[in-house]
Amino acid sequence: MKDRFIFCKKIVCIVLLAGMGACGLFAQSQTAYSLYQKANALQQRGDYYGAVESYREALMLNSRYGDAWYNLSVCTYNLGEYDLCIEYADNAAKYSRNVSEIGNLKGMALISLGRLDEAKVVFNDVLKKYPNDIDARFGLAELNLYNGSLTSAERLYLDALKRDNRNRKALLSLALVSAEEGKNDIAERYVNQAIEYHNGDPEVYYLASYLATKRGEFESAERLVRSAIQISPNYDKAYELLASILYSQNRYNEVIDLCDYRIGRNRNLTGAWYLKGLSQKGLKDNEAAIKSFNTGLSINPVDEVMRFALEQLVDTTLAIEDSRRNEWSSFHINKAREYKRNYDGPSERYEYQKALAIDPLDTSIRQSFADMLARDGFYELYLQQLKFIKNMRNAVSDSRTEQQTKNDDIEEALESLMSDNLSKRWSVDPFYLDKTRWNIGIYFMKNPVQLLHADADEIIAVAAKDIFNGVPSASVDVRTTAVSGYGEAYRQARTSGRDYFIVLKTDETDRSFSLDVEVYSGRTGTKTTDMHIYRTGNDRIAKSLRRFRQAVLDILPIRGKVLNDASNTLLVDLGKSDGIVAGSVFDVVKKGSIKTVDTGVGVNYNSNDVLGTFTVTDVNEEISQGLYKKKGFYDTLNIDDEIVLVKIPKSDGSDGQSIEGNAVTDTRPAANSEGEPATEVAAAAERESLKESFKAQIKESPLITMIQSII
Repeated sequence: MKDRFIFCKKIVCIVLLAGMGACGLFAQSQTAYSLYQKANALQQRGDYYGAVESYREALMLNSRYGDAWYNLSVCTYNLGEYDLCIEYADNAAKYSRNVSEIGNLKGMALISLGRLDEAKVVFNDVLKKYPNDIDARFGLAELNLYNGSLTSAERLYLDALKRDNRNRKALLSLALVSAEEGKNDIAERYVNQAIEYHNGDPEVYYLASYLATKRGEFESAERLVRSAIQISPNYDKAYELLASILYSQNRYNEVIDLCDYRIGRNRNLTGAWYLKGLSQKGLKDNEAAIKSFNTGLSINPVDEVMRFALEQLVDTTLAIEDSRRNEWSSFHINKAREYKRNYDGPSERYEYQKALAIDPLDTSIRQSFADMLARDGFYELYLQQLKFIKNMRNAVSDSRTEQQTKNDDIEEALESLMSDNLSKRWSVDPFYLDKTRWNIGIYFMKNPVQLLHADADEIIAVAAKDIFNGVPSASVDVRTTAVSGYGEAYRQARTSGRDYFIVLKTDETDRSFSLDVEVYSGRTGTKTTDMHIYRTGNDRIAKSLRRFRQAVLDILPIRGKVLNDASNTLLVDLGKSDGIVAGSVFDVVKKGSIKTVDTGVGVNYNSNDVLGTFTVTDVNEEISQGLYKKKGFYDTLNIDDEIVLVKIPKSDGSDGQSIEGNAVTDTRPAANSEGEPATEVAAAAERESLKESFKAQIKESPLITMIQSII
């Protein structure tokens, strides 16, 4: 028995030793080449993380392995690690003969980092050594697209096509650029050539369908995209485009079925949840639409267009007492607190106003908003909010909370402090004044295809209107259906008596948003100004809309109305919140005599309609009083005659006042009668806008994104 045990023990030891030997042999068999092959297989399957790991292991065994360095660079490029891509490409250049491929890859990484001049040098160096290199021409063409030169890009793509008349990327890029230039016949010709030469390639049919959709040829577009799906049944981008084509034809039930199919394959496709919600809204199934939008936002909370769509639907369909409103407002509360920590007052104010628009009955939100007003020095507005909170709490409960007791004490103290302010002296409640001076219309033209967000034009136009809700001096309305062009917008604006009308155009990629704004006179139809706003990162649409609002307000002259007249002392409906300070000077003109200028910014009025001048002496938050000096012998001033700002005195702060009125917001007009910035805040905003327009930026566009996607 003992001998058998010893024998078995020997056998086990032999097996273990044999196993260890096999492991050693296996370890020795892991050469740099075998690791490279493993990495390359992972790379071909799209597993870039696994490929990076294996390429690095190969390079640990052979640090001079040029092909491994190059493919490692390719993987990091696909992962968006462009700095690393450049570093690895430089290493590859030391040990590899694929000089043109390495240079072109490095150039594309430099473009992604915004280093356009360096990228241009790299591509030109490649062409010096390899004059017929097509990829270098593609890189230079992309640089021209970033610089807005479609013609130069087209020339380079044609140059590439001369060297390879069947090149798929050249044909498809030319088709996209030609369509962008409005040369649809030429674009269609290039697409047909691509289909002829590459009729088994699903991407060719996909882009052909995209271009047909842009032309509004939905039947042809549907046929082409279904061909792409037939060739590649797992081609999700094709399903996404098909859903957009069906949605454009109001085939909502088919869209919902297709979105459900996509969601079944990948629940995290927020675009599918968004389009499903829009289709349910189109079928008037608002509860289902709200549920779909809500699910999409739970997956991607920073999808701004989907959040706008949800909030607009909630605003128009749900009762104001609906308890779910609190859930949706909490998103904006959290953002307001984040902005508060970063000392960004205007952004904080915007988020609180958004939260209150969603859930106006929530006293905790209103309390936070009131506290912010007190912090910014708007004590009259603070008092008004405290009274509103008190009335709401009294309506639902007789019990008094600690906060309510504190509010009552503050209210009593503020009432005492304000017992001798202008509103008490003149017996005027400033919060019931109609301060509307400007009538503005917002219009948009329909984009035939929006791959990221269908109906984004309409949703953002409504959001642009909503952002003016906190601007008492401007009545802004939006037409929620697209106009055919400038002519229809002008006709609508003129018949509606608009002072100005605005035509919006939006473009978005998954990383950027641009808003093109054209402002016209509603009276003459001539262009007043235009604005081009571009933002990246989170909150890019909200930031663009706030910049848009400020840009519009910065060209609107500050106008008010005479409320009362006593012995050459006037009371007017402008105050600290409008940026007014003591010493501000206004023209007093007859009611109804102010008109926008025929061309450009500003207003004019007949000199015979000027009644005199008004100089501010005392300022409250919403009203001011001052001295009136009549023009001529007779005093013809009437209540409700208007005042127009001529100038606001500059101040270095030594006199205890600032031209911003201590806490001017970005929600009031800020120009003089000439349409020029009247306050330092407005002037600083204009300088920043000019600086932004001259600053070299890498501006993505749907065209560039589409061309970059061509493999």
